[in-house]
Amino acid sequence: MSSTLICDEGSEAKNGHPTPPSAADISASDERFLRAQRLESIGMLASGIAHDLNNVLSPIILAAPVLREHATNPDDLRIITSLEKSAERGVDLVRQILSFAHGAASAPQIVQLKHLLRETLAVTRETFPSNISVEYGFPDNLWPIMADPTQIHQVLLNLCVNARDAMPVGGTLSLSAENCLLDEARAKRVSGGRPGAWVVIRVEDSGVGIAPDALSRIWEPFFTTKGAGKGTGLGLSTVRSIVENHRGFIALKTERGRGTAFRVYLPAAEVSQSERRSEATPEKREAGQGEMILVVDDEPQIKEMTAAMLTRNGYRVITAGDGTEAVATFATQSRDIDLVITDLVMPNLDGAALASIVQHLNPRTKVMAMSGLSSNGGGVRTERFGEAFLYKPFKVQALLEMVHKTLHPKPVVEAA
Repeated sequence: MSSTLICDEGSEAKNGHPTPPSAADISASDERFLRAQRLESIGMLASGIAHDLNNVLSPIILAAPVLREHATNPDDLRIITSLEKSAERGVDLVRQILSFAHGAASAPQIVQLKHLLRETLAVTRETFPSNISVEYGFPDNLWPIMADPTQIHQVLLNLCVNARDAMPVGGTLSLSAENCLLDEARAKRVSGGRPGAWVVIRVEDSGVGIAPDALSRIWEPFFTTKGAGKGTGLGLSTVRSIVENHRGFIALKTERGRGTAFRVYLPAAEVSQSERRSEATPEKREAGQGEMILVVDDEPQIKEMTAAMLTRNGYRVITAGDGTEAVATFATQSRDIDLVITDLVMPNLDGAALASIVQHLNPRTKVMAMSGLSSNGGGVRTERFGEAFLYKPFKVQALLEMVHKTLHPKPVVEAA
């Protein structure tokens, strides 16, 4: 009776000794190493660029609502709306870059997918060639999902761009979504399927289809069938990584000369009645009661706009341009200052060191941090601040809510 040992092809020679790696194997290994190094360098560069862009966008995000309050001319209001949308698109772009470079992601939240679908439709219609017609369809009662909206937006854009590139002479792109319940029997008929409630996103094109010999490799990082300079080979691998991180799966159907259809299954979220009410009715702004706040930032525009927003909403505000100036200011007024809002990355003395000094001088003073760098992407540590942290750029509502929450924390109820 004989047995067969299944090995990787080429792992063993006929005489039983290992076969030395070929020049092609070494070359491929070196190429992967160089690509990994290049991606690491890109990630470091992306963090620095993101920090600068977030500082540029922050004053715009803060100022737009104020301009809206004073504008009465419809043309002026349209300009302000365009300004807000452009700034928000810039914010999304920065976060997508950081998401790719460092895996940075915002906290999962209840997401109404129909809004992301409409945004994606607008982008495709504005930017795709006119010989590609875009069709869509999704119900108004589409179930919500628990997700990082920036990453799901990235999935939609990557799949749509992939579909566009599969139709070099034009065709039809179809973007749709539906609610789907999978029982045991139906789940078995879908590759990777699991029983449960799902929201299914379908991105379909009428393009060239995927060749059988490429089908097994399309999810590999850096694999691409596009010509030189036309693709990185990271689009679909990024899509699968994001979907799997959201506990979903992907089904694929393709036929040469007939097109390709991707179906992305994302688990539906259970939404409580309170969450439904909060989505329907925005929370009112929490106004201050004359509390004194020290705002510290080395970016003058952000410092001034943050101070202006807080002053308009009932707080007394003083400012400092860096950590050392903040210490000097706080030392003379420590009993009067209720809250310090500090940037994390500053010259001379950073935000974390400033927070330690402030709480040593007056333990009753609250400290809140803000930064344009992600905690895992830019070497920034945010743990000491807990939830009292804002990622730049932030909106006025987010600023006011965080300030109120930091100044007036809810009492902790101990279990009996």
